[in-house]
Amino acid sequence: MTDDTDEFEYAIDGSAMERGCDLWFALAPGYVEVPFRDLFADPESPEGARVVEAVNSLLELVPPEQQSGFLEQLAEARALTSEMRREGVVSFAIGAHEGDDGTMLESVVLLARREIPWTPRKLAAAQAATARSNALPVSVADLPCGPGAFTESLVELPPQADARQRSLYEATAYLPFPDGRNLAVLTLTTTAVDAREHYRDVHRAMAEMVSFDNPLPEEFKAQIPASEVEASVRAVFG
Repeated sequence: MTDDTDEFEYAIDGSAMERGCDLWFALAPGYVEVPFRDLFADPESPEGARVVEAVNSLLELVPPEQQSGFLEQLAEARALTSEMRREGVVSFAIGAHEGDDGTMLESVVLLARREIPWTPRKLAAAQAATARSNALPVSVADLPCGPGAFTESLVELPPQADARQRSLYEATAYLPFPDGRNLAVLTLTTTAVDAREHYRDVHRAMAEMVSFDNPLPEEFKAQIPASEVEASVRAVFG
């Protein structure tokens, strides 16, 4: 993959400023988050407007001759919304990157949250990763957010799924929360199997950006609204 940009700026999503937030991560350049919970909203509503804005941002990354196919894939992703919510998905992003040969490479990043029985964090990561029967050898690492485990797999698709593309590359990171009772699962999936080494690096970089402690600068933390309890105490005692 190629990229002519040397420096990037971070955009802070509104969800990162919520009082109850306990999981933060950063998307790599070239990815646009899709507000999948709003995919069925009225286009005239604020939620629907966010969907339209996200789709327009994606189309800016895709060459005109490939936009119709990209919209078809987005329509298929829309159909998966209910299943994604049942699986605990909290973030869904689509990426478009230019390959070395000039073709457009597409990928999807999902971040899910799962409840698990209390387990020591390193063991929880290893257990979650080794439960994948079709995954390649597991790698366990100490990341800035704590222990994590990585797997990779090549998923063979049935012929009726897409006659042009018969396999998917999938990289997954299992990152236990500090409480040992929740698990963050970060997955990158792409049909660009030949570019998997590049996507492996992209996925690892995003996993290393996951944090269970608010990583925002102090000036942004100060803008986070106080909880109702904190507001009540401040009103009484000043």
